[in-house]
Amino acid sequence: MSTLADLNRFYAALLDGEPLPPHRLRETLDTRAAHGAYGMGLFPVKLPCGTTVWGHNGRISGSYVRSAATVGSRRVLTFRVNTGGGTDPALEPAVLAAEFCPRTP
Repeated sequence: MSTLADLNRFYAALLDGEPLPPHRLRETLDTRAAHGAYGMGLFPVKLPCGTTVWGHNGRISGSYVRSAATVGSRRVLTFRVNTGGGTDPALEPAVLAAEFCPRTP
């Protein structure tokens, strides 16, 4: 069983190029075959501030998990929502933007 901290460590290492040689990481992030929608197991999300995060999500009965990180793993976020139904579609983009977009004082 993986914890949220395990997922954070995995995505930090993956997007920092630790487990894969550089050419394999480039292949993993290549979305051309899916017309920009998906790489090899990861999908990009371009946030309103221009930052692109890469990650994946998962759902089982009662739970939704989302992991996202920047290339170079400067920032990593994994969150879980306990839910018996769908999640609010505005929740995920709002959480990602709050974490990865710079805040102005």
